[in-house]
Amino acid sequence: MSEANQPGVPDPKAATEPKGVGNDPREQNPDVAEAPGKIWFRDLDEAVIEADRCIQCASCVAACPSDSIGIDAEEKRPTLVKMCTGCSRCWDFCPRSGLRYERALELLEDERSLAEPETYAAQAADEAAEAGQDGGAVTALLAELLEAGKIDGAVVARESDEEPLRGEAFLATSREDLLEAGGSSYTQTMGLGQIDDLLADADLGDDPDLALVGTPCVIQGAAALDRYGHEPADPIALTVALMCTRTFEHERLLSQIESYDVDPEAVEKLDIRAGTLYAYDDGGESLLETDVSEFDAAGLRGCDECADFVGGAADISAGNVGSDEGYSTVVVRTETGREAWTAAAGGLETTEIDRPEALEKIAAWNERRAKSILPRGFDPEGEIGIAYEHHREVYDGTDREPQPLNPARVHQYEEWC
Repeated sequence: MSEANQPGVPDPKAATEPKGVGNDPREQNPDVAEAPGKIWFRDLDEAVIEADRCIQCASCVAACPSDSIGIDAEEKRPTLVKMCTGCSRCWDFCPRSGLRYERALELLEDERSLAEPETYAAQAADEAAEAGQDGGAVTALLAELLEAGKIDGAVVARESDEEPLRGEAFLATSREDLLEAGGSSYTQTMGLGQIDDLLADADLGDDPDLALVGTPCVIQGAAALDRYGHEPADPIALTVALMCTRTFEHERLLSQIESYDVDPEAVEKLDIRAGTLYAYDDGGESLLETDVSEFDAAGLRGCDECADFVGGAADISAGNVGSDEGYSTVVVRTETGREAWTAAAGGLETTEIDRPEALEKIAAWNERRAKSILPRGFDPEGEIGIAYEHHREVYDGTDREPQPLNPARVHQYEEWC
């Protein structure tokens, strides 16, 4: 971590000490002294995944240097796929465990942000306006960058062919790919943890430049990996955050839609605007219109702990709060973002606006919610790394405390460890 030893920039690993529950290697070798600084994936699993706090950002998958963590094909969550080495990186870079994301955001803002972020109302100037969400501004931005040779591909979400409303990670390398994938997915794809696999199936040369599109938590993980010089972030040349207060767990989302006597298979598009959730069929007819709070139970529980609605770690953020229908509100936050925005100007219709009051209002509400729910203190000036011991101290005894592995997971750990 090349920057971690600079004054005032703590190393997340240095701030982490092994305490509490054990992993199988420790249990099987009780007479072997453990090297200092080890935290096992099992520790993360019990503290975050089994505790139903996982936000499916896949930062742990991307951070693992031994490829010991994969994505469960059925449950769509991080899982151990081979021997854990106890390197602690999964803990260090998880925004729900060892990464104090609010401190990371503060550092990134100090180091990279423009003196005054630029805010626009924008829509695509071509067919992307219909294919994409909220005027297709992100789709048009990426398409223009691809065609100008500024990026070689974009990691985005598209709907699975097998499961309705299930987002899946997709590497778009053409305008046509982006138009096909246009629209928002309200479930996580864990694309950050699949970049190597996506590149392996593409022919983009030895050193491709990619745009990564994701929710704020995904971008938090990617930015932290980049800041500390970790290889998984190397291909990421541009980050685009989709403003977000919550994403949904797929099965719970389908169940909630069915509770309104709507067949999820018939839903072509979901949209959330001004606190209302809409579902449309493939002809654009409304199937459902209800207050989004009715879907709270379908949300990922760990999202409640996030105060980063606007995606402060990203080069560019986009959402529909603060702009008229058919437009996206876009915040250009870094010099990299400004260069991309300028390069894509030909494909966009834009109006520079003051930071919308509505955007400020929902961001403030989101931060208040997170602070009221977080068992630990919300501290943008604290150490960037949260020690495992400290996490246990503040989470134990709460409704978000670590949970023991279920029997199926214990068997899996025994198999790999």
